[in-house]
Amino acid sequence: MKRILLVGPVPPPTGGIASVMEDIAHSELASEFSFDFFSRSDLQLGVTQSISRNIARFKRFLNFFLILWRQDYYLIHIHSPDAAFLGTIGFMLLARLARTNVLVHMHGTDWDEFYTRASTLTRLYTRTGLCMAPRIAVLYSLWAENIKKLCPAADILVMRNLIHDQDPPDTSDVQALRERLGLTKEHFVVLTIGYAGWRKGHFTILDAVPEVVSQDQSVRFVLVGSEENPGEMDQLMEQVKRQKLEPWVTFTGEVERDQTNLFYGLADLYLLPSYIEGMPITIIEALRSGLPVISTRVGGIPDMIDDHVSGLLVNPGAPNEIAEAVLNLKRDADLRKRLSIGARKTFDDKFEFSRGIEEIRTVYKSFER
Repeated sequence: MKRILLVGPVPPPTGGIASVMEDIAHSELASEFSFDFFSRSDLQLGVTQSISRNIARFKRFLNFFLILWRQDYYLIHIHSPDAAFLGTIGFMLLARLARTNVLVHMHGTDWDEFYTRASTLTRLYTRTGLCMAPRIAVLYSLWAENIKKLCPAADILVMRNLIHDQDPPDTSDVQALRERLGLTKEHFVVLTIGYAGWRKGHFTILDAVPEVVSQDQSVRFVLVGSEENPGEMDQLMEQVKRQKLEPWVTFTGEVERDQTNLFYGLADLYLLPSYIEGMPITIIEALRSGLPVISTRVGGIPDMIDDHVSGLLVNPGAPNEIAEAVLNLKRDADLRKRLSIGARKTFDDKFEFSRGIEEIRTVYKSFER
């Protein structure tokens, strides 16, 4: 059985990229390929100081190369967020030095945002890495087109994020969570799941809350996830306190991945007004749960959400548009039902894992010599 090493933020599995890796490793592909994991998450280095962190990264690269030297891997499947692409190049070069097949799978945020803000030296390094990668997988077609402009000879394919279908959560467990959060069935719950901070639009959500609750005080905003950057949670809490939003806003912090289904179960709609995105797993999970989605026209999201069919699209940084969308969905039960049906159909047609498994199998087998 051919062995594949999945390189990414594991273990333990947290975040969208990790869930994709877990789904691949525990799919029917496991009958044809043997999967191992190699963690590339800086959170697991256990250090915060710059010098110590760089030393730990060097040791990680050395350990990675030693593993490749000692083990016979058919393919190294490297999962990369944009901001970590410079590190991805290091993993890729070591894999190629070990004469192992490499697939660079780019997740994360908007590539244009990452690349255009980079220094001249970083752009050169990144462009060189893209041209050296044997094969690159991206989440949506516009991303592929943009990379092709940087490296016309690049071998690029589009691989949408996929997740497995899942049974609805037990109603008694959802009710227990509802009571723990101080929610009743009269409350209209707006759910957000993801790293808390500017990028995912959390500050914009808080800016929208006063307009929403001034017209309907039954709406509750539940935001699940730890801070993305140091200090952002404190800033969010300060905004909640300053605007006296405590009765309507709940931050839960990080929760176990197997518990997130309960939050989808208690929600009436899903809100993710990001400024920078790729193809968020949480939106796919919301579609799977049949939740109408309110999100922004950035990255791959317009490829995921058909406006007024499976959700509502707003502009980034527009709290007035968020408030209007939330209130429209609260007031119009027929619209909620129509978008809910559209959300579930979108999941079934585009993002259910079994529909994309053959594509992944074909990619893996294409590396056979």
